[in-house]
Amino acid sequence: MTMDIDTLLEGGPSYGVIDAKDGFLLYGREGHEAAFRALAEEVEAAADGYQVIALKDDEDRCDRLFIAPLAEEKSFAQRD
Repeated sequence: MTMDIDTLLEGGPSYGVIDAKDGFLLYGREGHEAAFRALAEEVEAAADGYQVIALKDDEDRCDRLFIAPLAEEKSFAQRD
């Protein structure tokens, strides 16, 4: 199963999205921790075309995800 990255980056009730320098940071919203962890597992399993790095809290539970595209075409790249 693949996950549509554009839909994921819209955010949702259990998580918010921050545009980071080289990717995006998804963070769990307070009161929705279990739903965010379930989403994080699904995103990690379905990663296709992007890298997912789970960031964990002091109790070793995922509370943030960093998502970076694997290959991004530059607007200034030469084309043949």
